[in-house]
Amino acid sequence: MHKGDFVTLDYTARIKETHQVVDTTSKEVAETEGIHTPNASYGPVTIILGEGHVIPGLEEALLNMEVGEEREVDIPPEQAFGKRNRSLITTVPLREFRRHGVTPQAGMRIEINEKWATVRSVSSGRVSLDFNHPLSGKILTYTVELLKRVEDTGEQIEAIIKLLGIRGRVVADGEVYSIKLDSASRGKEYNQEELVKQKVEKYAPQAHIAFS
Repeated sequence: MHKGDFVTLDYTARIKETHQVVDTTSKEVAETEGIHTPNASYGPVTIILGEGHVIPGLEEALLNMEVGEEREVDIPPEQAFGKRNRSLITTVPLREFRRHGVTPQAGMRIEINEKWATVRSVSSGRVSLDFNHPLSGKILTYTVELLKRVEDTGEQIEAIIKLLGIRGRVVADGEVYSIKLDSASRGKEYNQEELVKQKVEKYAPQAHIAFS
């Protein structure tokens, strides 16, 4: 594989020390491990290598795999979610949460100033917050299968749209690919047609596109 390739894969990620599943593309595995989310979309995912769609350690493994290959790889914190940083642990007065009608509890995830933190403890009118990623400091074991390299232009465009978190569909009309974004996507605060156009020009420059 090479950077810039579109590849489709299946994977399951576990914490090496405890074998706890923390992420998977398999609905069956998610249900078995008790992490199934009803509204989540399961099944193979298509990413662009070299663009940071997966953690660095998994991307490095994929670059050294062949289509059809399945591999188990241990990924250290440095190539996953980073080492734990004690400076990212802080204490906030409980009254600050009560002012906003929030009752913090240990284990709760809270967004503060556009950053996510985990509540470590609540005691003596003080709340201990950990801004480290929940998987920081963990060695992760990925079981990954590289299903295919996506070379069809239409599929590449569909993958780009999905990676951007936009809903829409692509229809081939001769040499032009007609893109229709859902009305919900068009209503966002930024110009999503322009964003899709920029990404297609970068990742699939061979494509001629039009919006409908």
